[in-house]
Amino acid sequence: MISRPFLSSIAFRLPFAIAFICVLVFSLATIAVYGLQRARQEMAAYGLQAFSALAKASLVSRQVSDLVSSAPFLMNSTSPYRVSSESRSVVLQVDALLRAMQPENDRAAVRGFASSRIVELLETIRTQTTTLAGDAESAQQHKAEAAAALGEIATGSGIGDAGFRSRLNAIVQSASNSDSLFQLGELRRRYVSETAPRLERAAPDTRVAAAELAPYERIFEAQTRYLLEMFAIRAAVSRLHSVSRDLSHATETQSEAVARNLSDDLVSTSDALSRILVIVAVASLLVLAMAVVSIRSVMRVSRGIVSLSNGMNALAEGRKDVDTPRYDGTETELVRLLEAFRAFRESVERVTRLRRTAEAAARTIRSTFRSMNEGIALFDPRGRPITMNRRVIELVGWSGSARKLPLRSFVTPLPEIDRALLPAEDDAGLLTDRCVLRHRSDVGQVTEVSVSRQPDGGVVLLARDITDMDRQEAEAAKIQRLDGIMRMTHQVSHEVGNMIGIITGSLGLLERETGFNERQKRHLARIRKAADRGRSLAGSMLSIGSQQPIHPGAVEIGAVLRGMADVLEIAIGEKCRLAFEIAGDLPTVLIDTALFEQSILNLCLNAAAAMPAGGTILIRCSRSEAGVSVSVTDDGIGMTPEAVDKAFEPYFTTRDAEGGVGLGLAVVYGFVRQSGGDARIASVPGKGTVVELLFPA
Repeated sequence: MISRPFLSSIAFRLPFAIAFICVLVFSLATIAVYGLQRARQEMAAYGLQAFSALAKASLVSRQVSDLVSSAPFLMNSTSPYRVSSESRSVVLQVDALLRAMQPENDRAAVRGFASSRIVELLETIRTQTTTLAGDAESAQQHKAEAAAALGEIATGSGIGDAGFRSRLNAIVQSASNSDSLFQLGELRRRYVSETAPRLERAAPDTRVAAAELAPYERIFEAQTRYLLEMFAIRAAVSRLHSVSRDLSHATETQSEAVARNLSDDLVSTSDALSRILVIVAVASLLVLAMAVVSIRSVMRVSRGIVSLSNGMNALAEGRKDVDTPRYDGTETELVRLLEAFRAFRESVERVTRLRRTAEAAARTIRSTFRSMNEGIALFDPRGRPITMNRRVIELVGWSGSARKLPLRSFVTPLPEIDRALLPAEDDAGLLTDRCVLRHRSDVGQVTEVSVSRQPDGGVVLLARDITDMDRQEAEAAKIQRLDGIMRMTHQVSHEVGNMIGIITGSLGLLERETGFNERQKRHLARIRKAADRGRSLAGSMLSIGSQQPIHPGAVEIGAVLRGMADVLEIAIGEKCRLAFEIAGDLPTVLIDTALFEQSILNLCLNAAAAMPAGGTILIRCSRSEAGVSVSVTDDGIGMTPEAVDKAFEPYFTTRDAEGGVGLGLAVVYGFVRQSGGDARIASVPGKGTVVELLFPA
């Protein structure tokens, strides 16, 4: 026996209503099918013929419309390849139309389908388009011959006279792009006027052999044949367009005839269809009545479901004042849903409290993660990305699209990392301990990268920009190394000076003695000369060691530089040009003017030597944070980073073949350091060098 709750459930009521409606619809469909069968028997004599004619007429009309619409493209086409492609397409459409025109199963043509004129026009179009495709392929071949000749001219050594060859190349380039025989003839005339004087009657040094001009002749011949073919193509396209219009007109006439015949045939069936409509109307009223009853039941259920849905959404949004929805129906499912709603509301209240706490913590973590100056990226045990901030992408050297890259691909810009250490899909990686390394980019940015393994097998990649710290460490090491060299040079200079003093003292005593022959006097003179050179070397070493005697005074550097202009222009030679950028209102500095002028002269000579082909030497003088900055800039051959690092060291030079001894920059550095300042070098190979001297005010 069926229970009462089941009879009250949606599972019973809704399927019952749908089944009843289906029975009514099936009955209506049976009646309609019976009536249509009778109408079909009445139309059996002419229906098949009319519909077949209409289908073929529609097919022919649509395809002819496509054919006619393609004609303007052919008329406007200038590419032989496109003309050939469009022509082949037209031939395929015509073949399809001809197949559609043939009667099926050897039957006679249908009534109203006057196709003889259309077949004749289609055959004409097919013949003309096939000829047109052949002409287009011939034109394309001529165009290819011209292009091959142009390639031969571009790749071959050709004519020795560069100017004459350039003029001929310009003429044939224009000829290959000409679109009229008149323009091509004008270019041909220019070509003949250029080449005629250089043929057989020309002087031997300007004479050009006919074989050298053969590629140029082929270009004119191929372009002439190409333009003639294009004229023939355009004329053929025009004729084809005219035939296409006739075909379109014939097709429209045929469609109108078929439509008239079909209309006459359908009038006879209208009476039978009217009777069927009456039957369908009566059945529709029965279906409507049942549908109204079903809709009322469904609307009541729908209101209950909407009420429950609104209550669920309100709970999901976190609202606290949500009451239990009301439902007056007896459907079993909705009654149980109301009971489940009450339990769900209590659970949502607990979950909402926990979610608010979790969201607050997540916002704090997310804000900290995104605003970190250091980059961080997390990967799972298979090397797949979990999350990363924008900073780590910038420091590694990627754009935003790198967020989905696996770990081994993500560290590609860091060649210092052994990729075998990192995990992948099928490889756990060899990384066990924390790995820290430094990466120097092409633009000089230094990044410290740390890769470590997590307890769950994942990997954490940390990156931070240490460019400033690395630069400071390098500068400190460089200054420490140079200061050590300077102290050693100072000690050596004292020892050398002492030994030279003993030698010169003893030499003076010998020179007071008499009785030496000429040979002995020459030996004494050579010893004196060597001793003087040793004394000069000791003085230079004192200068390098920042121990030379200086005579500082308050100096306005801008005025000193302006006064050196004439001397510097003579020193750098005629190939180089001197330029000044001296700021106004510069503070005075306490330096030795003579040593400063000697330093600037050394820097200008080095700059001129770095520009053997000539260039501009720019001397710039401006305020700096601590005093005055003087820089000498050239656009010469530049120096490698290794050479820049050793440039201030004594006896280091990049011009061994030219006789350089490597003391110029070392003396400049010693003078600047002894004056309380500092010296810097910035250089890029092939782009020049900047030497900057900083003096305290």
